Amino acid sequence: MVGSKYSVFGPYSNRGSWTIMEMMRYGNVYLAISISNVTFPRTGIGTDYSLVISDVNQTITNSIVKGFGVRVTGMNIQDSVDGSTSTWGNGNAVSDAAQATGIFFFKTSTNHMLRFTVAFQLYDLLPLGSIPDQTVTRSFNITQTVL
Repeated sequence: MVGSKYSVFGPYSNRGSWTIMEMMRYGNVYLAISISNVTFPRTGIGTDYSLVISDVNQTITNSIVKGFGVRVTGMNIQDSVDGSTSTWGNGNAVSDAAQATGIFFFKTSTNHMLRFTVAFQLYDLLPLGSIPDQTVTRSFNITQTVL
């Protein structure tokens, strides 16, 4: 079993939001993570999910660092009902907010518990570019009702 979600929204529109803190080499960053389905979930056709990671607050301990950036490097969606998975792995440019989308094909009509495992790279933003700071992998659970 993957796990359960602590909030209930609409019967067919499920989403989750989390705020996490990451300790960086030159400070701390608070990231808002949001996952939601953007298409109606049904069996046999793909359901699109949107992932947004945004820098909402930061504490910088070095004057050369101007902020922190994020780049999504991978996303894996796993279903608790039959164990099927969907993987996305293309990163995008470094910025203070990143968005990724994934598609999942449900095989049965029931309540599914989905585990989203997200990998992202955090960067220190400098006056002339950026340097990688750390790679983070976190998992988030969402319950999804499928007709």
